[in-house]
Order: sequence, then C-alpha cells, then structure tokens
Amino acid sequence: MLLVVVLGLLIALPLAGIVGAHTYSGQLAASAEQHQTRHLATATLLQDAPTPVPASDSAYLGSGTGSAGTAAHWTVAGGVERFGTIAADPGTAAGTKVPIWLSANGDPVPAPLSGADAATTSVLAGVFSWLVVALALAGLYWIARFVLDRRRATRWDREWAHVGDRWARGRN
Repeated sequence: MLLVVVLGLLIALPLAGIVGAHTYSGQLAASAEQHQTRHLATATLLQDAPTPVPASDSAYLGSGTGSAGTAAHWTVAGGVERFGTIAADPGTAAGTKVPIWLSANGDPVPAPLSGADAATTSVLAGVFSWLVVALALAGLYWIARFVLDRRRATRWDREWAHVGDRWARGRN
C-alpha cells in the first residue's frame, strides 16, 4: 500500500508540472492582454497621503499602501484632465507625481501582470496541485490502514477466542 502511495506521488510530479506550465501560459496571455489595454501615466496628488497612526508598539492603524486612497489628478489621451482617488505610499506629500496605470477609458487600474507574477503563480499552482494529490493519497493510505488494522484485530480476537476454548477443554 505504501508503495502505491509513493508511486502515486512520483506520477503526480509531472502532472503538477503540466498544471504549472498550463497556468504559466494562461498568465502570460492575460499579461499580454493587460499590457495592450493598460498604459502608464503620471498623477499628481492633490492632498497628502495619510500617514499610519501607531496603535501599539508594533501595529499601525490604517497601515498599507494607501488603501483608503488619496485625491489626485491626471491627464488622459486628448489632454482631458481627470480627478479621482488613487493609491499612494503613506505620508507622500501633496503635489508629488505618482505613476499610475490607466485603462483605455482613463480610469485607474492595477498594474498589469509581470513575467515574475506569471512565473510565481504557475509555480504555486504546480506545487499546490501536487500537495493536493499528496494529501489525498496520504488520507487514503491512513483510511485503508485503519480499516485493515480493524479487520486484523477482529480476526485476532476470533482466533484467540477459538484457541482459548480449545485450551479450556484441555485439547491442544
């Protein structure tokens, strides 16, 4: 039974590689599409980005990279000026120029996926798929072992009861 589990884990390695490769190609396609539909621009902050407030010795309230957002303006194609809220590093002063990614409509969007993002996601997908198979095989192994141990114990109990009866009657 243990040999079957080990063989299953070995067979799962190339399958995990296939999952990772498939994920990588999908992520690269998404990255290419995002690079075609998004462009880098520069926004100017209209107010100071909020600074995190210490809540305790090691924790901050409102920490993060501008999760609440900061008012800013930027120019889109055609010279039209747009206003909105963008993410900025905490404590960044008003008037600072900040790089942002814009959609075709001129709305702020997350940065497109990079090659490193695609590689990281694909490696994690491959490792996670192998771990799922490993956990499933380990679970099946322990369930099968439990069932077989119970059967073995029941058989031993029956055989000892039979031998005990024979010994009690004086037969060998």
